Amino acid sequence: MSDKLIYDAKEPLLIAGGKPVSEAFLNHFHGTISVAQIHRFEKLYRELKTEVDIINMTPQQYITQINSAFSRNQEHRRLDAFQPMDDKGLKYVLEFLEESITSVAKEVQKGAAKSLIR
Repeated sequence: MSDKLIYDAKEPLLIAGGKPVSEAFLNHFHGTISVAQIHRFEKLYRELKTEVDIINMTPQQYITQINSAFSRNQEHRRLDAFQPMDDKGLKYVLEFLEESITSVAKEVQKGAAKSLIR
């Protein structure tokens, strides 16, 4: 599941600031996430681009959310902090990101709509 690349490794990624995956970019993930997994996060970021724009989430904030969710998953499963992400961890993080970004965007939209009514 997580071993297949979705994008060409040289293709610019939105979460990498419009640059292809590099060693410096991989360092943001403390060596625990593979390039194929980064491509899965990129795909989700592109799918949620409207919601991401609504809540003004930057790519760096998105990366921070990935790392935080993965850390929580590792603690919950009592895994070593530097153990690479497995399929269970990937699934958890992808689901968490999708649910949290979508729900926050809905709340922001509700707030914006209420302020227009007033």
